[in-house]
Amino acid sequence: MNQDRTARMFQRVFGVIQEEMESWMNDQMAALMKSLGIDAAQLQGMAKGQTAFDPYHVLGLEKSAGDEEVKKRYRALLRKLHPDTAGVEGTAFLLQMVLAAYEMIKTERKWA
Repeated sequence: MNQDRTARMFQRVFGVIQEEMESWMNDQMAALMKSLGIDAAQLQGMAKGQTAFDPYHVLGLEKSAGDEEVKKRYRALLRKLHPDTAGVEGTAFLLQMVLAAYEMIKTERKWA
């Protein structure tokens, strides 16, 4: 009986710690996204299928952006989101969004 109570207590403590970690991670991700000029709400809508996937919006560019501007922004985001430099867990999702956006633009503009 005493062991069950102790186990429940540890589960609650670990649950609180996990919630705090998730909150911290969300704050860190939000700060990273803001520093990169990525709209978190728009990106979440795209991820959930609530809004259309707009590759230019993911990269933080206007549709009228030139080829060199697109490539420059893509490379800058890759450097900042790389796991070795980002310093924030969970950037893999953002990195995949950036890669997908760049591939869509690349296909649209018929780059080699």
